[in-house]
Amino acid sequence: MSDLWIDTRIVYEPGRKLAYAYNRAMEDTSAEWVLFIDHDVYLCCNPYWYTMSLDAVRKVQGEKVGWITAKTNRIGCKAQLHAVGEDSDDLNHHIAIAQQVYKQKGDALHRVNGGNFSGFFILTNKTAWKAVGGFRHMDKGLSAIDVDYCRRLRREGFSLYVMSGLYMYHYYKKRKKWLYNQFKNG
Repeated sequence: MSDLWIDTRIVYEPGRKLAYAYNRAMEDTSAEWVLFIDHDVYLCCNPYWYTMSLDAVRKVQGEKVGWITAKTNRIGCKAQLHAVGEDSDDLNHHIAIAQQVYKQKGDALHRVNGGNFSGFFILTNKTAWKAVGGFRHMDKGLSAIDVDYCRRLRREGFSLYVMSGLYMYHYYKKRKKWLYNQFKNG
């Protein structure tokens, strides 16, 4: 595994065709592991994110793993949520949280047996992706793609993990209020 690398992508496809963009990225890469990150996730909170991701992949080598994720401030999945108290949009505040979480948890990796992961940070692999038939477009919009993928991974016997020491600030949901105010005042 010395030549291990993770293809890291922030994908986009017009017309809210996120599943298509995910699948195209999986088809186009020569890497076994691909990390999909939402456009509103701040990687700068923990500069070790890539190394931690590589370490996580190495730890699960030989296991049937479909998805590895991180912790964040705003998300529906409790296994991925790190409660931050006052959830401001001050990036320095979130960098300090990320440092504290990393100091407490380090490179800890925990298997999650229930619940549906949210797709802000999807570290997945081609083996799992092929086994479940890739990502599927959902008529419910962008948010259901991740839940569907998670459920199909579990159904096929793939494990899901959380890197407990990796915290990312997620601007999620705040942008809706900001966009509304931009257009309203516009």
